[in-house]
Amino acid sequence: MKHIGLQFLLPYMRPYYRHLLIAPFYALIGAAASAFSPALLGLAVDEVMAGIRTEVLVLYALGIVGLAGILAIFRYLLRMLTGEIAAGVSYQMSQDLFARILLLDRAALAQYGTGDLLSRASNDFIYIWRFYSAGFQMAMHALLLLAIGCALMAVTSPPLAVLVVVMIFLTVGTQVLLGPVLERSFDRVQQQLAYLAAYAQEHLTAQRMLAAYAQEQPAVARFKALNDTLAQRNLDFVLRSSAIAPLPSLVVRLAAALVVGFGGVMIINGELTIGQYVQFIVYLGLLSGAAQSLSQAFERLQQGSAAAGRIGAVLRRVPDIADTEEAVSPLLHGNIRFEGVGVRAGGTGRWSLRHVDLEIEAGTTVGIVGATGSGKSTLLSLLGRVIDPDEGRVTIDGYDLRSIRLATLRSTVVTVPQETLLFSMELRRNITLGLNNIPDERIFEAARVARLTNDLAQLPHGLGTIVGERGATLSGGQKQRTAIARALVRDPRVLVLDDSLASVDTHTTAEILEELRSARAGRTCLIVSQRLASVRDADQIIVIDEGRIAERGTHQNLLALDGRYAAMYRRELQQAEEDTHDADPNSATEDIR
Repeated sequence: MKHIGLQFLLPYMRPYYRHLLIAPFYALIGAAASAFSPALLGLAVDEVMAGIRTEVLVLYALGIVGLAGILAIFRYLLRMLTGEIAAGVSYQMSQDLFARILLLDRAALAQYGTGDLLSRASNDFIYIWRFYSAGFQMAMHALLLLAIGCALMAVTSPPLAVLVVVMIFLTVGTQVLLGPVLERSFDRVQQQLAYLAAYAQEHLTAQRMLAAYAQEQPAVARFKALNDTLAQRNLDFVLRSSAIAPLPSLVVRLAAALVVGFGGVMIINGELTIGQYVQFIVYLGLLSGAAQSLSQAFERLQQGSAAAGRIGAVLRRVPDIADTEEAVSPLLHGNIRFEGVGVRAGGTGRWSLRHVDLEIEAGTTVGIVGATGSGKSTLLSLLGRVIDPDEGRVTIDGYDLRSIRLATLRSTVVTVPQETLLFSMELRRNITLGLNNIPDERIFEAARVARLTNDLAQLPHGLGTIVGERGATLSGGQKQRTAIARALVRDPRVLVLDDSLASVDTHTTAEILEELRSARAGRTCLIVSQRLASVRDADQIIVIDEGRIAERGTHQNLLALDGRYAAMYRRELQQAEEDTHDADPNSATEDIR
């Protein structure tokens, strides 16, 4: 794990090679100005001891002030330069991370979880920013100051300089050796923070359900346990960091004690002047600050490396579903074939689909029914390449789906999923999601076919109404109809409805299906539904049972077959009769008669 994150950061630093060349120059001038100040001070003290004129003393003072000014200017320039690197690297990495997250397949998303990804996309970038904006410039300035300061001390008194340099390099070496310990410790902190974020995100989303089942207190107790673990891991990191961080300051203070003793003896023996002695004492103060800065920079290095490693783990995750180099963008009409298709259930070895052979002619409508878990949604997931088959292949107009560019395929095949997700923005923008300059007439037509126009009068601003997070201000049926309008406004060649009318009442469902019959003219349409009334007018109905096609045919043919479909149809009629009887017993009795 050692510095793996820093290795990953290197490609992001290439556009800033000029900054990286200029930054050491700025740091060198600043460090030189800081390092020569004690030397000038030492000369001034010796001149004072020898008897100096006031105007010469003023020149020494102005020299020290000038060096302080140079230090301030070039530290500022260095900070601005490293700030630009921090902003650029963080910006590009965040763009790449978000783009990669959107491409992750189901397995990867399930592995990380929403909260974990949010933690990596927000909290981890703070430490990358801190490394570049503060740690990077602190490290350069401190290292150069230590080098120049030690060189100047060696010119003044080699024995004392050797003593100080040996002690400083011992402490720096100790920090480098213990660095991986800090990095691993900080990585555990970030992992636990991700667990906590994932737990909070999941339970905030399920707040209504928790209230309904009176689970608020257990949820809070579990959050406290996770928070306690985070606090403990933070404490472990702080204890390790606190044990290492004081080393430079402690070593420099020990060196100062030795310098005071040996320096005093050297003054008595005439080997060192008072000015040089003062110079050494001031140098030790400067080097103490530099060593402390180096320690802080090293801590930021470990934090930045751990954070970059966590982000890099996501960025290096290659999506299983991706374009090949030979992928094409043909004009598709919607003739679909499933040829010996099989799909394994993730991680179990069990087959969700097996030996599926099916042809759907362009412009026809196919209804797909079956028990829950029979493989209906899995079959539809193959069309938009949410998943790929483990055996066999799926084609459109003779093209294997894996040979078609994803952008082309997904603009041709538009799916309305079971779970409708809306964004906290205008209803109009939720319908036109990702499309620009769509005329209002086209939006209203899609809304009319989806029977969403019936509800616009109830919304305060019609299509301009903000629907809230995940469409919170809309009912389940309104959200599903919005999703259908979103699909229709794209005018796809293949329209897939994956049980997308489950939350819509029977009467409105019938109206929508009637409108779709004319709206889907010339368009291939696949409809999965638990209500057989939604598929009875389809050109072909497929009954899936335990991952295989058990029956196929028209509504009348399947009833005459008296198999699974006929049994489902009778159960649906019986349920409808019972529901009617519960609503109006007298009316139901008359209807039965």
